[in-house]
Amino acid sequence: MRLFWLPLVLALGTGAARGEYILLAPAETPVAGQPITLYLMITNETQQTIDVAIPLQLDLRLTAEGRAFNASFAADPPPSPATAQLAPQTFRKIRYSGALPAELEGTVTVRARGLESNSLVLAVQGAPAPPPAVAQQQPAKAPGPSYPPFFSALSPYDPMYFALGLSSDAATKFQLSLKLQFFTEDAPLAQHAQFLHDLYFGYTQTSLWNLGEQSSPFYDTDYQPRLFYFSPDIWDASGRNVRLGVESGLGHDSNGKSGTDSRSVSVAYVKPILTLGEPSSWHWTIAPKLIAYLNKSDNPDIDDYRGYVELQVTYGKVDSWQIQVWGRKGPAGFGTEVDITYPVPGLTLGNLNGYFLVQYVDGYGESLLDYNQRTKSQLRLGLAVIR
Repeated sequence: MRLFWLPLVLALGTGAARGEYILLAPAETPVAGQPITLYLMITNETQQTIDVAIPLQLDLRLTAEGRAFNASFAADPPPSPATAQLAPQTFRKIRYSGALPAELEGTVTVRARGLESNSLVLAVQGAPAPPPAVAQQQPAKAPGPSYPPFFSALSPYDPMYFALGLSSDAATKFQLSLKLQFFTEDAPLAQHAQFLHDLYFGYTQTSLWNLGEQSSPFYDTDYQPRLFYFSPDIWDASGRNVRLGVESGLGHDSNGKSGTDSRSVSVAYVKPILTLGEPSSWHWTIAPKLIAYLNKSDNPDIDDYRGYVELQVTYGKVDSWQIQVWGRKGPAGFGTEVDITYPVPGLTLGNLNGYFLVQYVDGYGESLLDYNQRTKSQLRLGLAVIR
């Protein structure tokens, strides 16, 4: 696939004057497990006044001797407002307070996740031993697990849920999905070529399960590996809460069957992702997906039903309701899905994690096996782990 869209992406990402973010080391000697203070300096090296975003917290990635840790440092005091104007050739310095993980010791590399800034190298002293009397009364806890780099590079991709159909002929549906970042921020190669941070392998598996039938067979399963580039913030309108991201790559869908039930399709796609509003508050996400079919020999007319454009529109808040509407339209049919979710703890169900899910599906091709058949509209209730 020719990446003809990369020049446009780069042009959008660099078209506006932006501030430079510089992490500054603490004045005191950092000690593992103890509070320290970091500073973030935002500079305006241009000849015009610019708007800059001031992070409410720094999400830090810390690496030492092949082990990776995460830590969050909060602005002290919190900035008000979260954006500021910088005059030409001026800067602003913000203080952040937090504590380093108790397991750290020695040379530690510190990077701010989601922020284009420099990295710090700190010499961290080990956590002091507890007083003898305390050590006798309460044994020191064993260090928490430090996960290998492979696991720290895993993150959610598409929604993950389990939903039970309400009509007698409705199949139960569940979906699993993860993505793997090939090069983390700590990888030496990625430090010299920043675009490598944004290369991913994704995998989604969606199954329809006929629980009501004898032996509860799986009706159909769609296996969806992806190889793609993803950047959530290639452009933003400073102070206006408008951001543009992009996902683009190659995908394959297959139901793993043979003979006349075999279905598979390979595509190339580009999906711009527009976010309107503050992510921590009520906001919109609009994501059209443009599709080019590369191989559809098992089902040569699948583009008549799936079309060449999918649209996903989401409105919601992190700790409240979210409604997501997805749809596609081809010359011979359409498909749509509506997912409404709400955090389970908000429904006074204790500490059970996840989201209560109501799902409505209508149109063609909910399963890859029946891509050219319109199924009866379905209503499902379930639990989403990731929405």
